[in-house]
Amino acid sequence: MHRSTRLKPLINNAAMIVEGEFKTLVIADLHLGIEAELREKGINIGSQTEKLLERAIRCVKAAEPDVIVLLGDIKHAVPKISWTDRKEVPFFLAKLAKYAPVYVVKGNHDGHLNKLLPKAMEQEHKQKHEHNVYIKSTRGFLFDGVGYLHGHTWPSQDLFSAKYILIGHNHPRIRLSSQVHYSSMKPVWIRAKCDYEAVKKQYPGLRVGGWNDPWVIIMPAFNEICGGITFNSPNKRLLGPIATKLLRIEDMGAYLLDGTYIGKVEDLEYAPPGI
Repeated sequence: MHRSTRLKPLINNAAMIVEGEFKTLVIADLHLGIEAELREKGINIGSQTEKLLERAIRCVKAAEPDVIVLLGDIKHAVPKISWTDRKEVPFFLAKLAKYAPVYVVKGNHDGHLNKLLPKAMEQEHKQKHEHNVYIKSTRGFLFDGVGYLHGHTWPSQDLFSAKYILIGHNHPRIRLSSQVHYSSMKPVWIRAKCDYEAVKKQYPGLRVGGWNDPWVIIMPAFNEICGGITFNSPNKRLLGPIATKLLRIEDMGAYLLDGTYIGKVEDLEYAPPGI
């Protein structure tokens, strides 16, 4: 008998545990090497890769997963491969692969990522790892009854047969105000449903058996310094076809990283910066 699928956010972390036949740990939007772009803008910070890796390994040890899924934008530099990418990306992936097989859905920042896999760089970096790293299509893939997608492309039609589809790409945040007129930006999980008519229009070959009315979960970025979309801003511009064309915006619900449900996005009052 197939076990029912359960989603459990790893409290106070931008990481999701998916439990079915297997236990899967999901992380989105690492943006390794973003510090180089920030330096060009006058913001000088050192490499954050070691800190991100330490956080990721803490999540892995807490979840003890059978599989690790990375939802794209592993690296930040576009479209090139930077010298930092050549050093840090295979190092990061090899360290994770010590714990479980790693599946990577390519994001819009992940051009030439196949050249940065640990096996491809093993001779140069002398890294040993116990499990493989697998690159999946930008259109996403199904694993253990759940759909996984970065979010910058139209998803593969078969993802709609899942109960859940997990995506990244938007780095969702909410700007909230307190009673003392102070506003703060909080990373959030967004949960929403698809508009079936919009899905049918895009996928005219979709049959009844291929539609499971999935919940779509937009994951917060694991890298805390890469910014994102403020979902309760009146001027927000969501990214990617699934977020902009298929989701029912009026029904989007937001959850803080500690698991607190804070309401429908449309009902959350926007607090402008400085208020």
